[in-house]
Amino acid sequence: MRSSVRDSDDDADLEVCAAEPIHVPGSVQPRGVLMVLDADVVVQVSANAEDLLGVAADDVLGRTVAAVLGDDAAAALRLDDVADGGPLADGLRRVVLHGRTWVASTHRNPQSAVIVELEPLADQSADPAEPYRAAYTVLGQAATAGSLEELYALTARGVREVTGFDRVMVYRFDEDHHGEVVGESRREDLEPLLGHRYPAGDIPPQARALYEKSWLRLISDVESVPRHLVPVLLPGTGEPTDLSFASLRAVSPVHVEYLRNMGVAASMSISLLRGGRLWGMVACHHVDGPHTPSLEVRAAAEALASGLSLQMVVREAADDAQHARDVSRALEALVRAEDDPVAHAVAQPELLRILGVDGAVVRTGDVTAAVGLVPDAPEVVVDVVRRTATPRKDVGTEPVYTSDDLRGEHPELKEQLGEVAGALVAPLPDGDLLALFRREVAREVTWGGDPSAKTVDRDEDGTVVRVGPRRSFAAWREAVHGTCEPWSDHDVRAALVARRTVVELLYRRSRPDLGAALVLQHSSLPAALPTVPGWRLEARYRPADGGRVGGDWYDAFELPDGRTALVIGDVAGHGLPAASAMNQLRNGLRSLLLEHRDVATAAAGLDRLARTLLTDDMATLLVGILEVDTDTGAGVVDYVCAGHLPPVVADAHGARWVEVVRNPPVGAMRETVRAGQVTLVPGESLLLYTDGLVERRGTRLRDRLEDLRSTLGLTCDLEVVEHKLAGLESDDDSTMLLVTALPRP
Repeated sequence: MRSSVRDSDDDADLEVCAAEPIHVPGSVQPRGVLMVLDADVVVQVSANAEDLLGVAADDVLGRTVAAVLGDDAAAALRLDDVADGGPLADGLRRVVLHGRTWVASTHRNPQSAVIVELEPLADQSADPAEPYRAAYTVLGQAATAGSLEELYALTARGVREVTGFDRVMVYRFDEDHHGEVVGESRREDLEPLLGHRYPAGDIPPQARALYEKSWLRLISDVESVPRHLVPVLLPGTGEPTDLSFASLRAVSPVHVEYLRNMGVAASMSISLLRGGRLWGMVACHHVDGPHTPSLEVRAAAEALASGLSLQMVVREAADDAQHARDVSRALEALVRAEDDPVAHAVAQPELLRILGVDGAVVRTGDVTAAVGLVPDAPEVVVDVVRRTATPRKDVGTEPVYTSDDLRGEHPELKEQLGEVAGALVAPLPDGDLLALFRREVAREVTWGGDPSAKTVDRDEDGTVVRVGPRRSFAAWREAVHGTCEPWSDHDVRAALVARRTVVELLYRRSRPDLGAALVLQHSSLPAALPTVPGWRLEARYRPADGGRVGGDWYDAFELPDGRTALVIGDVAGHGLPAASAMNQLRNGLRSLLLEHRDVATAAAGLDRLARTLLTDDMATLLVGILEVDTDTGAGVVDYVCAGHLPPVVADAHGARWVEVVRNPPVGAMRETVRAGQVTLVPGESLLLYTDGLVERRGTRLRDRLEDLRSTLGLTCDLEVVEHKLAGLESDDDSTMLLVTALPRP
């Protein structure tokens, strides 16, 4: 076997890295003991049991947890209520063994085996709540961060304060999974790494998948010797034990070598997720020997990073919302131009500045409009990009194609490209298109070591058998020429706003009946929301892609007795029929609420009306009546939920679902209508919404609803919530009605 250093790309080394089964290493880090249980009987244990517990591994096997640890410790573990692997804090317990305090974690692994991990507490007097108090202090500071960059820096500083590592970095991954250090807190004597980039190959695909499931990983001592499990395979199955969620899971030897080459003695990483996908990471490094934050400290750091990650996502959504407003303003003339609105809008140079591009082409039917720097044959370039580029993910419901390096990827297009170096292509319906172009920008990229300098071991016939990490992580600067400024997700989302506006115009021009539906829809929405002293009412409606009008509506008005009616509803379908049915239901419910004091009686009357109006379609509804106590500022909402999604209550501490009293959809209730009640105190908000905000093809409604709840726990800005949840493209309209009891002075 011979060893060599790579200086070129090779898919073989990636395949070798990806084949390593890192979730089933068969061994653990020696700082703690791991036991695998069948019921409450130990069927596997790490070989260091004798070192830490004073009981040989063979003497542990086949015994109950109580027999090994004692009745009190076994009871503290609550083995009758063990959850699947998830956030670290969910299964943490303190236990006392031989007069010493340990921290135990429990979870059920993907094989349904119960995993118990025990780590001795180094500081026996440590207050378990202290790390959380420190974490919550940092979370409170996040509200004052004015930008994403400030949030990145705050995250690095906060995690370092909680965990005590020498260096903490926030990585952000681009669409190709390359990472960039966007936030850093470090010891003053350490070299700064802010702005350094690290290649995607540093995190193999199976490691990336594991980071998306198990959010925190500690390597307390890179020089420690792993201890194997006894027996090696899981009894009863003969398979390796899945340690995906185990804190003590042993480390890949390649990763240990990677850390040694960096001069790191201990490390910890925390995943930053968006929609369940890994978008970034908090990386913690210690250079002066081993470092072992307790399980409780790690759980607090995980909670802190998770909370700040959500803050970052919300901040990004807020930035996108502002950018979308800027793009929309630049396209306002689009709706005023009567002859060719698309060409009129594209001809505005302001649009290029806001989109951050040097040229644009829009083709609609037989008309092509261009402005700024464009290729000599834009259709040829666009066709090549669409056929060869990988669609961008997680930015919309329809594909968007980008290329930063048209000249390098397609030298055959050299003559047509001219000064154009990159393109973004957003297809429109019926073969039409929107394309944006950028010129070359020469720049310098600083990598954490030469990304191509991996150590490769081959056998005698040249087959790659092992790939090691690069030996040097000194700053390696790469001069990049011939490419444009990379197309960020922010750029893509801005382009989607422009595409959505163009599609809406084209759809309106092709559907004469849409104008009537739009007029009917907008006439059904209140011109203004009522004024309630000490309260604030806000609403937001957005049509589906292309401006297609659906059956969503909201309403709020004062009743004769001083109370306030709150309504949100949704008639299935789009276009004039849905808008017409919605308008009749809205008017009917208004009359019923003005006539009847009881919300259930009004809802029952609407149910009878709907049976004649909605012969084929279905409607859902949530109608409430708000009564305010002027002395306390609190309010009570009596409501009827007819097949509608549950509302959310949010305050400064988070958000929670209302446990609604449910009824069938409107027109199908027939039996006695049941009403519920929710109380709001000053500082609390109640959000009513339609399904267009949360439903998406290919995603679970449960996950989308959790995204809504967690987002509202951070912000009740409806525009930000819409951009975070509904995104930039949707095939359904969405509506929100927010009612807030203002804090009392």
